[in-house]
Amino acid sequence: MPYQYSLRDAKARLSELLDLAAAGNVVEITRQGAIRGRFNVVTVDGAFGQRRPGALKGRIAVPDTFDDEDPDIIADFEDLRSRADSR
Repeated sequence: MPYQYSLRDAKARLSELLDLAAAGNVVEITRQGAIRGRFNVVTVDGAFGQRRPGALKGRIAVPDTFDDEDPDIIADFEDLRSRADSR
């Protein structure tokens, strides 16, 4: 069963919660009674091995448009900026 802590308690006891997760326990963070985050140990001491540059060469393709600006995303950010400025 996961350990559950409110966000306030989790902030105050972060070191202890990391120790719980390192011991293999799942720790859930709640805010106003709803789970907002969960953490546990994913890997230890280089379990993924060494990274090799070019290891995926020929196995993935990045489209030429990868770095192109997306007008919808820019509009969303502009909308957020205008909302922040109006406060």
